[in-house]
Amino acid sequence: MNLYYKIWADAINQAKKNKAENNGWKLMPLISISILMGVNLLTLFLLLHALNNHLLLLFPVHIFYTTGYNTGISVIITYVLPFIILNYLLIFSNNQYQTIAQKQRNSNVFRNYALISIGLIIVPLLFKVVFFS
Repeated sequence: MNLYYKIWADAINQAKKNKAENNGWKLMPLISISILMGVNLLTLFLLLHALNNHLLLLFPVHIFYTTGYNTGISVIITYVLPFIILNYLLIFSNNQYQTIAQKQRNSNVFRNYALISIGLIIVPLLFKVVFFS
């Protein structure tokens, strides 16, 4: 069982433990893991942007007249939505989560993944301050 499915199994088991057996528990691990994957992608993009200033960090969107709304939509389209779709197709379609959740018990893989992902976002910021300020 690779690391991706171990993380998912731990997240599913934690969500099931905290919620009832209805379908409402599925949203929390889907959103949280997708956001963490988006943070990892942002970290990679920031490192690449530090080396090459021509790299776009966001998919440009010009729907609204205010910059804040456009930036919010850009962040969702670039860093969250692709991972929500990918994770849904790999984990929740055809109830695959049931077999995934049974394979892994009592671990802290999801917590460790979350801490490492959040901690890694600091690396490109330090890289920029140290080398390019």
